[in-house]
Amino acid sequence: MVKLTSGLDLILPCWNPSGPWVESLIRHYHEVTTLMGQVPVQLILVNDGSVKNFTQQHIAWLEAAIPGIIIVSYSRNRGKGYAVREGVKRSQHAFQIYTDLDFPFGVNAVKEAYDRLQQGLDVVAGERGAAYLRELPRKRRVITRISRFLNRIVLDLKVDDAQAGLKGFNAYGRNILLKTRIDGFLYDSEFLYHAGRRPQAKIGAIAVYCRPGIQFSSFRIKLLLKEMVNYCRIIGSKAA
Repeated sequence: MVKLTSGLDLILPCWNPSGPWVESLIRHYHEVTTLMGQVPVQLILVNDGSVKNFTQQHIAWLEAAIPGIIIVSYSRNRGKGYAVREGVKRSQHAFQIYTDLDFPFGVNAVKEAYDRLQQGLDVVAGERGAAYLRELPRKRRVITRISRFLNRIVLDLKVDDAQAGLKGFNAYGRNILLKTRIDGFLYDSEFLYHAGRRPQAKIGAIAVYCRPGIQFSSFRIKLLLKEMVNYCRIIGSKAA
């Protein structure tokens, strides 16, 4: 058992980061620590098998600028769910929050999620509203609408928008997340589904909004087919 101490573990999975990402991460880290005040913040960066723009020089820059940063790295790309779990395994504080490397919802969302955990929630999820859907390319908008419908009707999740890239949890939620098995992006749905099956789990959402200039990635057909298999795995666990 990990002895959890007061504070926050901030977990950031990444794969082939682009642009001046080190400078951006250092800036965001210091913005978070300023917001958090006296709360200890441990940054855990998980390199999910990057093959470009993640070198020993990048690591040296980060270690020089961010006190005590933990960098988890492995050679084969395994998927965001796997990366998040690997980061969570290294956590040692009372609360954990994971988000994307570029902080798409800004740093205030991290503080708000932490505050909700402090108030007693076991799991808190970012939830993107209608404005987010309007910003999406048509293909992604359709996929997102279908995903939210399935989350609500089939899985009966307490948060429709399970795939927003920000979640927070305490030790109870941490144990639930570490029991997930999906490595792809549907690990979010799996996490919220299993959390929701526990009547005593307190689950809530915070509204999050994308920062200006965020670039939306596209989904390949092969990836969508793979995630449909994962969705069936979640449904199967529901029936078990």
